[in-house]
Amino acid sequence: MSATHIEGEPATLVRERRVSRRLVLIAGVVLIPFALGLALNSYGALTADGAVRMAFATVAGQTVAILSAITAVIVTVKQKRSWQSLILMTIIAAVIAIAAVVSIASAGDLLLVRLEMIAEVDQING
Repeated sequence: MSATHIEGEPATLVRERRVSRRLVLIAGVVLIPFALGLALNSYGALTADGAVRMAFATVAGQTVAILSAITAVIVTVKQKRSWQSLILMTIIAAVIAIAAVVSIASAGDLLLVRLEMIAEVDQING
């Protein structure tokens, strides 16, 4: 009996990174939408371009929030957490998704109001 020796690189342990659900939720629900709102806000006089840009920032930020909530649920499943933790994370994700959809609808209504206001001011100014 002889032992076989395989030449080559020694086996290395690959350390798997753990993604934190808390980090995903904080970044996706708070930080990224806030940064988009700041970056795409209209700091000058309200124009049609500024109103559309602010509405798109709201929609994009809330879409990121929804995707982050779904990602947090997936991370919970992949980390094989308890079923109570999965149920809690699913409820949190549902609340985030509902609030985001309401915010997106509100952004659409606010865009219409702003565009009407801009049209009225343009009509008055002649």
